[in-house]
Amino acid sequence: MEKYKSSFSWIIKKEIINNITKTKEIQSFLYGLYFSNAILKDDYYVITIKNNYILNKIVSKLTKLKVEISKVLKNKIYISSSEYNKIVDKKWEERLTSFFAGVFCGGGSISDKNSTSYHLEISSHSQENTEKIINKLNKYEFNFQMLKRRNRYLAYTKKIDELLDFLSAIGAKKSWFELQNLKISRDIENVSNRINNIDISNLQKIADSSIKHIENINYVFENNLLDMFSEDQLVFFRIKLENSWISMNEMVKKLEQEHNIIITKSGLNHWLRKLNNVVLEHKNK
Repeated sequence: MEKYKSSFSWIIKKEIINNITKTKEIQSFLYGLYFSNAILKDDYYVITIKNNYILNKIVSKLTKLKVEISKVLKNKIYISSSEYNKIVDKKWEERLTSFFAGVFCGGGSISDKNSTSYHLEISSHSQENTEKIINKLNKYEFNFQMLKRRNRYLAYTKKIDELLDFLSAIGAKKSWFELQNLKISRDIENVSNRINNIDISNLQKIADSSIKHIENINYVFENNLLDMFSEDQLVFFRIKLENSWISMNEMVKKLEQEHNIIITKSGLNHWLRKLNNVVLEHKNK
């Protein structure tokens, strides 16, 4: 059990499985779990979960959905084909957060947050299910690829920004903040390693300013101050978190090309001043 507690994947799975409480969310979650984990054997769908905490949570959710469990042996849950119909969620595409949370709990893994290389993969026994997972995710600007490893099919990506977007998509807010803050720290360290030919005083001002903006943005998300900003401003803040060191010129281009948001550098600085004022006012309440 201890090896699971030390892994980032375990932390994420624990977080998202505890987020799922409503009946419809549970159904979509379990349907996603089926997509990545279940295999049909002798008229039973078998779900294999090696972690006892996650296994017990899944049993509890199946019980809440009034799915009769045929048996639980070691790390396997057996459900008859007839009972499986209670899990099928024909409206899963309306509850993608819960569905992909289940997909990840059933077959997902992510590199340790302290690793220097990033990867996210989702495994399944079914090529068809894996293709459906990839097709749905890639409609939302992901770039998942598929490969076969032994008797399983993997959907995977190695881009840190896509890892962060996926964590956000499945409702893993705490894990998202943890990985995002680590990425920012690494970005700062990487910049610091390239300061030999740069004016140190000027760089320090830029670094301090960027760090302050990131702290303010995190404060807004953590304290549910989203209603104080427009959708365009929130898009800018999210891009700023994920690309903390790009220049304002690059940010202007990125917003226009990728999000059709047309704004000047002066306009972005105005948004950042508004951000700072909102945070200061909230802290001084």
